[in-house]
Amino acid sequence: MPDVRYGYDDIAERFGVVPERMADFLALMGDAVDNIPGVPGVGRKTAQTLLKHFHTLDGVLDSIDQVGKLKFRNATFIAESLREHRETALLSRRLTAIACDMPLPISRMSELRLLPPDLATLDTFCETQNFGRSLRDRRAGCIPRHAG
Repeated sequence: MPDVRYGYDDIAERFGVVPERMADFLALMGDAVDNIPGVPGVGRKTAQTLLKHFHTLDGVLDSIDQVGKLKFRNATFIAESLREHRETALLSRRLTAIACDMPLPISRMSELRLLPPDLATLDTFCETQNFGRSLRDRRAGCIPRHAG
């Protein structure tokens, strides 16, 4: 996606779900770019429909028997896929959710500041994760320059 920012009110129009449901939305349909598996057979429109009816991923999973009765294409197949891939859907939501409970060892927001990266550690990390050379070579263009 291009570097586009959406306001809170733009999300529902753009994605068909309210911002609070984006983790559930992505958990249902998956996201190949971020290696989120999702539920096989569930695409964008099906995820929108399911969340419109059941509001949350938990609501969908708690109502699988009702999913097959909805009026959309392949509803019974989707209900079976949800049954079979329940754990994958829950894992996908964990992967798409933003951790909001991360403890920070600071007392004031003003203590947060951007520091220059430790390039030696970054190189070691890239090497151990088998990231390609081109990714590491591009890092210089992605790292903000700091005044000395």
